[in-house]
Amino acid sequence: SPGGIPVFLIMKKIFFIPVLFFSGLAFAQNDRVNDYNNTNWVQLFSTINLDKKWSLHTEYQWRRTAGLKNWQQSLLRIGVNRKLNENVTVHLGYGWIETFPYGDFPIASAGTFPEHRIYEQISFKQPVKKWTFTHRFRIEQRWLGRVKPGTDREIEAWTYLHRFRYQFKTQYNFTSKFYLAAADEIFIGAGKNVGVNIFDQNRVFLLAGFKLNKTISLEGGYFNQTLQQGRRINNNTIMQRNNGVVVSSFFQL
Repeated sequence: SPGGIPVFLIMKKIFFIPVLFFSGLAFAQNDRVNDYNNTNWVQLFSTINLDKKWSLHTEYQWRRTAGLKNWQQSLLRIGVNRKLNENVTVHLGYGWIETFPYGDFPIASAGTFPEHRIYEQISFKQPVKKWTFTHRFRIEQRWLGRVKPGTDREIEAWTYLHRFRYQFKTQYNFTSKFYLAAADEIFIGAGKNVGVNIFDQNRVFLLAGFKLNKTISLEGGYFNQTLQQGRRINNNTIMQRNNGVVVSSFFQL
């Protein structure tokens, strides 16, 4: 036995570690309350080329719940891209977001609130024959408005948060125009105001895309969003389980 420690004690410790881990995981899941919602996103992305290396980025995302009946979020982004080479691009941008009350346990519990967001991003593209693999790393600085109770969107304070995001996307090009893709993105919160959601959310996408021409592409499919709220209700962790359809259009100008 190594170091004079009996083998059966080593095996006992090795067995005890996963048991402790899974017991803790089960305990952590017992205090979760799941809030299921149908959400659908309509997205518009535009890239305006300035030269071979620089371009401007604009996007708007119209996010709805209960089909397209009610608001989930309104999201506007603008930014600038710098292509380092054919496969690596860096990006700096700004976002204006409004989050609306929805679901049984609304994130916007005091009413619709705004958010200012600055973000930095780098993406790596790996083409392999008919496959394309993309890694996207993003850091966000977020200022969330806190609505004064009993008012109509009157902001009494701003809360600052950091967030880190990583997305992996794999795409298979059947032809020069048609492709299928799958993506997963994880969000990790940071900073003193993060609350209980160091794990912020995860998104999974299953998509089909079609390039109409050099300027316009369309993409659509299914997505699943698991989102952990930063607050606890009745000592329970609130997990939003959102799923639905996403439809996107891309313009290269």
